[in-house]
Amino acid sequence: MQANLIRAFTPLLLAAIGGAIGIAVLFLPKDTDPVKWSAGMGLAGTAIAGAAGLAQPSSNKSAE
Repeated sequence: MQANLIRAFTPLLLAAIGGAIGIAVLFLPKDTDPVKWSAGMGLAGTAIAGAAGLAQPSSNKSAE
């Protein structure tokens, strides 16, 4: 695979994982521990934020 293709798909993969975790946490049974719920939402938010950070355009400037 080309490096540009990998750089393009990495944020998509991380966002999909974060979204899947977030949706799974939302559909947990209501009698689960609130700590597990908040930890799952924190993990989902971290994955989505990481994807957003990786999706920023890179500034690969050569040293002159």
